[in-house]
Amino acid sequence: MKHNIYSKTGVIAVGLFLAANLQASAQETKNLTLDEAIQLSLQNSKQLKLSRAKIDDATASLREARENRLPDLKASGSYLRINNPNVDLKVKLGSSSNSGSGSGSGSESQSTVKVDQAAYAIVNASLPLFSGLRIHYGIESAKYLSEAARLDADADREAVIQNTIAAYSNIYKAKKQVDLVNENLNQAKQRVTDFSNLEKNGIIARNDLLKTQLQQSNVELTLLDAENDYKMASINMDLMLGLPENTEIVPDSNSFQQSADTRNVADWEQA
Repeated sequence: MKHNIYSKTGVIAVGLFLAANLQASAQETKNLTLDEAIQLSLQNSKQLKLSRAKIDDATASLREARENRLPDLKASGSYLRINNPNVDLKVKLGSSSNSGSGSGSGSESQSTVKVDQAAYAIVNASLPLFSGLRIHYGIESAKYLSEAARLDADADREAVIQNTIAAYSNIYKAKKQVDLVNENLNQAKQRVTDFSNLEKNGIIARNDLLKTQLQQSNVELTLLDAENDYKMASINMDLMLGLPENTEIVPDSNSFQQSADTRNVADWEQA
């Protein structure tokens, strides 16, 4: 009987240990400053990646417009080789007017030419002299489009930074809200304990104890809402920064501290 009890206890302990390890591996805590959050958002922003792609496309269009002023050169060629040709060309090697010489009077000497390969090449060159300023205006238009793409990228970058700061501030407020409600819950629990002792000694009525217990229940519900808000803000921040969704972000309170400005009036005038 004792053996069975020890076996069940061991199984329960192993199960609790595995569950704790799985929960620890599934939930990862990351301390993150505001500067680190901004850098991660700039690196993993899909909007900025699209803006960079637009800049590359505009730069390629500008390069292509400039290359239209250059001369166009085309070359083509062909080569043919026959392994065993059978070409019979009749070529006259002697004159037929000398009829008195030789025994083959009136006949012509013949020779066979062997041709086993042929090659040719063609080169064409063209240079635009005047196209109605179409090339010039095409280059100017490509310059404006490239500059517009860069300005849009700068605006998107500023928007991403502002959005990251707002999200970081939101998750910082959500974390502080959870800490504050936890503190209120501890105070409510202590108050319930004090009222329970007073009710046992007959100092207060049962109704007063029930009121304090109801207040504790309300604080616990508020804590659940605050924790859900914090988890939702953390998930949204993970998606924005390109982190795993199970990463719990812990914001740094020092990121919101303003450094003292030691410049004087002369420095401000110079600036």
